[in-house]
Amino acid sequence: MTRLIIGATEIEIAVLVATLPCRRAKPVFEGPVYRAPVHGDEVIIVRSGPGSANASAATAVALDRFCISHVYNVGVCGVYADERALLGTVVVGRAAVFADAGAQTDDAFLPLASLPLPLALADNGKPLFNIIPLTTERIPRTIPRSIFFTVATVSGSRQVAKTIRQRFMPDQKVLACEDMESAAVALVAAKAGVSCTVVRGISNLCGDRDHQDWKLKEAAEAAQTTLLKFF
Repeated sequence: MTRLIIGATEIEIAVLVATLPCRRAKPVFEGPVYRAPVHGDEVIIVRSGPGSANASAATAVALDRFCISHVYNVGVCGVYADERALLGTVVVGRAAVFADAGAQTDDAFLPLASLPLPLALADNGKPLFNIIPLTTERIPRTIPRSIFFTVATVSGSRQVAKTIRQRFMPDQKVLACEDMESAAVALVAAKAGVSCTVVRGISNLCGDRDHQDWKLKEAAEAAQTTLLKFF
């Protein structure tokens, strides 16, 4: 069994590379690739670079190059909430959403289903539009589940964050987070017929651009430490 881990930046894979007995492999574009044995299986770690385009390209190349049985996306995220107690904690994705893919009118945001422009077909033959299912099998229920909203432009204010949050999940009781890669990784995995799990640490409150209040390092390390426990 060979599992693929995609992280966008160095800080989001550093703990994995330092902990596992990694050796370097042929890079994916300019992104380093590491291979490591884990309990008789193999883990491939790829640093994709930030954003959906980098993430999808790196995932596609890695899936083509290696015989991958499961894809993991690891990293940090913002949370659509005002609870600072969530900073540094880890969440696992129930679904990943292309939150800004569609059409924006003067009055409303129109998702891909309204156009209609499906991104892929699910295993059951139904079209996938903005929302890409994720796998949480064998992930302890003690780890909170979240919906991940993948955006090209991150929320720069609380009002923008609220607007994006309400596009697909208006129920404020549902935990939702914001990132720049998870839906792209999940979509490529879905197209390849491979399960995808997203594990991310909460580094900031969406809309808060004061980095002094962020827990970027703590969130990145927590996500990777949690992922290592799955292996």
